[in-house]
Amino acid sequence: MGDKAAYLNIMRKAAEKASVSIIRDFGELEKLQVSKKGFQNFVTNADRRAEETIVYSLAKAHPDISFICEERGEELNSRADLVWIVDPIDGTTNFMRGVSYFAISIALSERTDIVAGITLDPIRNECFIAEKGSGAFVGSRNRIRVSGRTNTNESLMAVHLPSHLEASIVKTGAIIRKMGSIALDLAHVAAGRYEASICKNVMIWDIATGILLVQEAGGFVKYKKYTDGSYDIIAASSLEILNNLCDCCEWMKSSS
Repeated sequence: MGDKAAYLNIMRKAAEKASVSIIRDFGELEKLQVSKKGFQNFVTNADRRAEETIVYSLAKAHPDISFICEERGEELNSRADLVWIVDPIDGTTNFMRGVSYFAISIALSERTDIVAGITLDPIRNECFIAEKGSGAFVGSRNRIRVSGRTNTNESLMAVHLPSHLEASIVKTGAIIRKMGSIALDLAHVAAGRYEASICKNVMIWDIATGILLVQEAGGFVKYKKYTDGSYDIIAASSLEILNNLCDCCEWMKSSS
């Protein structure tokens, strides 16, 4: 595929350009025009502007690479084996309500294998970076590792689940949080801030970079993909926690 570091540099620059307009719009929420796209799933002008900025930057650098984007959908170019996966604002509802927990996520897939990715928190100016086989980092040099905890009853876990499924997680003794940005949740698992992230019915752009971040930081991921393209996923800091969660989540049985 070539030098993945060069691709990461392009992704980071694209995300940083998009973050300029996102931060500006975040400070002027009352001026945003909002349309509704499904239950609790909002699309804003900020989403569209950010995605256009990212797509333009990536396509300018590599016009042959294909795209999967949250808003634009799938766009096939001459290189179908390489695909940019773009979520311009993961945590749109938080963004719209003035809650500063959202992120830009860009990943690069090679023949369905995620090989590089970044998750940028524009408010905190934290950029989580992962390259397959080379580790996970905050910024360019600060390597991150998953938490060393192995017991669920000592764990802090981020969940993206229907309320009726949360009880099984609570019964493990873990403390749970519903923060509203899967991309950031997974990045924080990679950085050792959470011990796990448990999600149901999410899309590839929500989790692509996060999966790589967790794995490259020494963590473990189990997922199940449905025919509609959605995923169930558990990412954990240790194999012990992952297995415990899989045992108590019936909906994860027979997953990949």
